This record gives sequence, C-alpha cells and structure tokens, in this order.
Amino acid sequence: MTIICYNEKKQQWFHQDEGRTYVFGYQHPLAFSNELPSFSFHVKEQRGKVGPLVGIMISESSIPALLKRKKRYIELITTSLQEAGSIAIVLPFSSIYEKFVQGYVFVRGLGQWVPVTAPLPDVFYNRIKSRSEEKTDEFQRIIEFLNNLCIPFFNRSFFTKWELYETLQKNDQLRPHLPATLLVHDTDDIRKMLQTHGSVYVKPNEGAKGKGLFRLTSSPLQTHILYEQINVRKTLTSLDELTPLFSSKRYIVQQTIDADTWKGNRYDLRVLVHYHHGAYAISGIGVRMAPAQQLTTHVLNGGKLLPYSEVKHRIDEALLCNLISECGKEMSKHFGFIGEFSADIGLSKDGQLYMYELNAKPMIFDEPDIQHHGAKQLISLFDELAGFLSS
Repeated sequence: MTIICYNEKKQQWFHQDEGRTYVFGYQHPLAFSNELPSFSFHVKEQRGKVGPLVGIMISESSIPALLKRKKRYIELITTSLQEAGSIAIVLPFSSIYEKFVQGYVFVRGLGQWVPVTAPLPDVFYNRIKSRSEEKTDEFQRIIEFLNNLCIPFFNRSFFTKWELYETLQKNDQLRPHLPATLLVHDTDDIRKMLQTHGSVYVKPNEGAKGKGLFRLTSSPLQTHILYEQINVRKTLTSLDELTPLFSSKRYIVQQTIDADTWKGNRYDLRVLVHYHHGAYAISGIGVRMAPAQQLTTHVLNGGKLLPYSEVKHRIDEALLCNLISECGKEMSKHFGFIGEFSADIGLSKDGQLYMYELNAKPMIFDEPDIQHHGAKQLISLFDELAGFLSS
C-alpha cells in the first residue's frame, strides 16, 4: 500500500514518495508534493500504478440523497473499496470530460462526501436509476467515448423483458428453463396464451420490482377471466376491457408456473452473480416467499425472507450454476460486457428450474452476508478489469 493525497483548494491529487513516479486513473501521472493534504487514502500499488480509481455513475437526481448519506448501497461499495485499497468517485455521467471527471469521494474521517476533480477512472460501474437517462444522446456519447479509450464499463443498460427473453431463448440449454413468453401487441396475444396455459402473468416490458404486473386466469369453461393485481381482484367478462392498457404501454405475457411451495406459500430464489476470471459465479442465494394468495414475492409488496437452508435440498445447484453461467455469457454477447446481475428463479412442483427475471442492476439484498460477499466480488472484478492482480 502507498498513500495518495488530495488538495481541495488546488483540486489536485499527489503523492509524497520522493523519487517515485506513479500513474493514477487512466494514464494520468500523479504529481509529487510535500504540501499538507486536505485528506488522503491508502491505495494499492502495482508496477507504478496506484488505485484502482473506480467511477460509479449515478443519476444527477440521486446526488442530494448521496450527500445526505441516504444511498446505502453506494456507500457500502465505496467504503469496501477503500478498505481494499481502492478509491471510488461517484458522479453523474454529465460530469465526465475529455481528460478528467468531477464527482464525490467519501472521506471516512470526516463522515461525509466531498467534491473532487479526478483523472478519468480505470473502470466505470453503471448505477444510473433511469432507463430514460440511458437512452439520451449524451449518455450514448459517453459510452462511445469510453469504448474508444478502452476504459472498461458495466453494466451498460437496463434490460427489457422481451429483448432479454429473445436473447436467452436462442440458447439450447436455457430454452427449457424459460416460461413461455410473448410480446403483447393486442388482446389476441393474451387470448392465445390463456387458451394454452390457463393462467398468465402480464408484465410491463420495462417494469421492475413487480410494479404494474397482474395475473389473468381463465374460468374452467372460459366464460370469464379472473384479474388479480396487488390488492385488486375482479372478474373480466372480456379481454377487450384491457385494450386501453396495451395502447399506452408495452407489455409481455408469460405463462404462470405451478410453483413449489413452502408451508403452503410459493417462493422463488434471488441469485446474485458476478463475473470472475472468465466465468460467472454465484455470490449468494436469497429466498423470497409470497404471502398467501399474493402475486409477487417482492419484499416491497409483502414478500417474506426465507433462509435458503430451508429449501436448499430441493435445488439442483449444479444445474443452477450452469444456467447462471449460460445467462451471463449470452447477455454479454448481446448487451455488451455484463459484470454483475441478479436472477429471479422459480422452482416448479415437478422440480424444474425457471428463470423469471434477470436484472442488470441488482437491488440491495436484505441478507447482510450476501450483500457483503457481493461487494467483495464486485471489488475483485474492479481490480481485474483495471489490471490489478489479486493479492
């Protein structure tokens, strides 16, 4: 480890090892100075390079919450990086310039975020919260700029459910583990799926956290349809009642899997995954159980945590690891390098694993051990991408 310093007044990083030369960030020579620093960090040093310097992109609108220390996940990653001898600078993509960036570092001695100017980071990590921001010309120009410099960047964008399904179903190993899915153009698509499967989930193509989803179930004689949404349950006499919905937003329709249950309630797995030395490895498995008669296992919608040990014996972990690996490889082919993702995976009553959802930007796991192990794996990935050998 060595020490690098920052002068707030001069907005300059420097070191105090006389006679040494260091590179900090993307091809940036670090100056030498004996002046008193505003603050300093212990960092790794390998072959004259110190760091790595990690750029964490967040939305401009998230900055006030960050400064009030309400971005728990970002702070966990930042402090974990510091403990490992790295530095994170948190910034909106609008603050990335040709030779430098402007953002915030967390100074633990002060217990606060401090604005800094820094060289271009060695690697960027995308935690922007808005799909619309990722679709802007400005964001796309930043991606092209980083690509041209060969600065590693992940994950590039949110997934849409339909594009993800189209990508994964091309893989022979994955196809049997995907619920039948259609992109909804009109109510005829819903009608076809109901006739085949009897019960389906309808989900916003760009939805997340279970928001906006509902379930449709045909009556035995197909004379009416049960519509179920969170806290809503009603009978439809015709699917045409849903037509206005599909004209305002894109949806997918997905077969309902007859899910395995624990003490009468269905559950699914939340799997956290990271890229590590050429492969995708599971960093942790959580279990979410739906309340009785509820549509979703999301905790925000009333789902409960269940220890994985309770259902571990029912899961074919070798198969699960293989499916996760295949998912990572297929997504990286289509979406660009995927360094991290989470998967919502169900188990049917006959023991078949089904992949319900894959998420480019995993939510915080409520299990501290999973969250902290995930942070450790993420830091190892930053080191790998930045060219720092694991110690």
